[in-house]
Amino acid sequence: MKTNLVLLGTGGDPQIYKGSSCPTSMVLDVDGRPYLVDAGLGVTQQFVKANYSLDELHTVFITHLLSDHVIELCPLLHTTWATSYQRTLRVFGPPGIEDVIEGFYHSLKYDIETRMVEDNKYPIRNIIKTSYLAEGRVLKDDRVEVTAMRVKHPICNHCYALRFQMHDKTVVFSSDTAVFPKLADFAAEADVLVHEVSYSAGLNAKQRIQNPKNDTLDSHTKAEEVGIIANIAGVKHLVLNHIQPRPEGNYSKIRIYDKVRENWKGKLTIGHDLMWINV
Repeated sequence: MKTNLVLLGTGGDPQIYKGSSCPTSMVLDVDGRPYLVDAGLGVTQQFVKANYSLDELHTVFITHLLSDHVIELCPLLHTTWATSYQRTLRVFGPPGIEDVIEGFYHSLKYDIETRMVEDNKYPIRNIIKTSYLAEGRVLKDDRVEVTAMRVKHPICNHCYALRFQMHDKTVVFSSDTAVFPKLADFAAEADVLVHEVSYSAGLNAKQRIQNPKNDTLDSHTKAEEVGIIANIAGVKHLVLNHIQPRPEGNYSKIRIYDKVRENWKGKLTIGHDLMWINV
């Protein structure tokens, strides 16, 4: 069984500016079947740029409902509905995910109804099946078993890490979290741990300019802490994603790399948009 990790978007916030990376979205490709994790802005185009067809999309996981993880979920579903053949699209997300989708149906009511008549499209509601994320097993099919664990993300009440167990490989996505020791148990012996990372010196400088009262580090994991979690977990490969501040700004990947290396000597990759990693 061949497994690849595809980082569609690696930015750690919803901001977009010239030359920036896209917000968070990832694909775990298991024998050619893509499982999408999160749907930040740009996910539809990035999915296609990664050489996937929207015909291939079947399963989406939304780890939590902050905009840099969910804002393009509904446009992605709509574009898939408009572009590809009829089948079930499964969406797993935290409580409130159905409100996001229902709100989109309402906002695009005219377009959806028009396309059903003019383009003879089937009802979009008929193909989208939503399920809540909760701790424990959330999906088991012929290729993967997916379990979830609620992590510590104080600004968001329901935020979930995901563990994908294939026949011979294990990949864990941390989602957004403050340093959380239980994540090490959840990610134990994984082939790949995809973990968010925050470079504290860069964030502190950024916050002093933008919003001194908002301490992002209360809800995220510092670079030096990521290495500790990976060490305790005994993972084979640590991949950094959801990077704050984005390394194309004033803080280079070298600074982030050096901070993680204080506590992690194993295989390390700092992600960038459209990066493919063989698991």
